[in-house]
Amino acid sequence: MIKRAVATMMLVCCTGVSTAQAEAWQKLTYSDPRHPSGFTPTVVPLWRRELADKPFYQIHAARFETEGTTYLVSVAFAGGTCAMGANDRAAAAEPAMCPARVDVLRDGKVVQTVRGRVCSVAPLPEDTTANRTDTTEVKFDASSKIVSFRSRLSGKWLPTCQRQMHAH
Repeated sequence: MIKRAVATMMLVCCTGVSTAQAEAWQKLTYSDPRHPSGFTPTVVPLWRRELADKPFYQIHAARFETEGTTYLVSVAFAGGTCAMGANDRAAAAEPAMCPARVDVLRDGKVVQTVRGRVCSVAPLPEDTTANRTDTTEVKFDASSKIVSFRSRLSGKWLPTCQRQMHAH
């Protein structure tokens, strides 16, 4: 029942991306409890178990559609869910390695979920000192059903953040 409600909300609230657009890199849409996005009502229920005891979290999401199938890509950043580097004065900026999921929907129902870990680079909207080019991007190859991720930090694309998830 929850999966059906989530799928219905997703189809109603989030605009689709055509197949032609799906093969271009897209910045993941940012949301957190203070800065909700159009994806918030859709992806938060999918992550409910992982976020249950977290007072603060971020979710980054994108949506792709092809041939009647929807691919909902999301990355969750919350305390204890991501592996992060050092956090002291001498530490260099590093991406967090966070859980990701690709939910495959057909006829409004989640029929498959693929999980993995990817880099998460997304400054808080109110962080005026953040490098605004820092981002995690995603693209979808409809023919291979592969979701590719990449992240830029301090103006440089990070080879360690080039990851793929197969949504077959």
